[in-house]
Amino acid sequence: MKQRQIKAPDMPLAPLNVPQRTKTVTPPSPPMHVTERVKERPSKAVEVTGGPGEWLMIPLSRLKIHPFNSRTQRTQERIEEVRDMLEAEHKQREPITVVPGRKADDLGFYYILSGQTRYHAANLAGWAELKSQVNADIDPDDHLGFFAASIEHNTSRPETDWDLAVKVRALIEEQADMLSIQKAVRRDERGLRRLIAMSDLPEQVLLVVRENPTKLTASVCEVLKSAISSLGDEGVATLAKEVVEKELSRRSLQDHIDRAIRRKTKGGGGAKRATRQFMLPVVVGADKKAGEFKVMQSRNEGNRLFSLTADLPENLVETFKADIEAAIAKLAAKHNES
Repeated sequence: MKQRQIKAPDMPLAPLNVPQRTKTVTPPSPPMHVTERVKERPSKAVEVTGGPGEWLMIPLSRLKIHPFNSRTQRTQERIEEVRDMLEAEHKQREPITVVPGRKADDLGFYYILSGQTRYHAANLAGWAELKSQVNADIDPDDHLGFFAASIEHNTSRPETDWDLAVKVRALIEEQADMLSIQKAVRRDERGLRRLIAMSDLPEQVLLVVRENPTKLTASVCEVLKSAISSLGDEGVATLAKEVVEKELSRRSLQDHIDRAIRRKTKGGGGAKRATRQFMLPVVVGADKKAGEFKVMQSRNEGNRLFSLTADLPENLVETFKADIEAAIAKLAAKHNES
């Protein structure tokens, strides 16, 4: 049987366009962007792949407040002010600085080193994540080191003395080295002692300090503490409120304390006024009174207090002085005889 041969066409055929399956292309994610949602399981870690100085978006659920952040108190007014700024601009100007946790239960979480106010503000605004710069060189479990780094990274509002006093007391309780604490807070020895003494104030006074940390500095609290033995806790708390209301300086506060002590001494049966037992007027010329001679009770039991005042003409001074000297000499002789 003869095999049939297929001849090539005189004209080339048009190319056959067969539709192919479309290849799915996944757009690459930004190298430092975390696409995890806030509502995902908190046990899932956030992977950091960026290098030093780069930033990433971290969900608020992955951020933690460190107990040794340099700032102890943040006012609600300030947090709301930053919240309003975030909502108005719809963006975050600068990244916060965070430190990755190192313990097993901290993996995937970050401690805020700088930017805690923005964290609270973003939370209040309902944001899901914050632009964050990661500093992996700091150990969050080294409390003194984290505290010192937090002070160094604070570029907004400075810490109040009360902020520092609270953390200094906590570090002392952890038996941290005093010289290292002093270096961290950047104070001399006296400045550190003032911070320590600040946390020793009575609770009544501390209530005023916590409410007004910018006005009641460690220096002012040192003066307040010195008055506790004389005026008591309540009296010093009242003085602390006066410092806030009248914006008293340290010197003005000391004057207020001195006056308060004098008032308490007079009205509280302190030093009693000596009782006069004898009085003889000093008369010069035509019955003109020039002074008086008094005998009064003495604070020393069995004694009497003598007082002589006289405003005399110049020509009588030497004669009167000689008579007084003779009387004193006679008194000394009598004492020796007895």
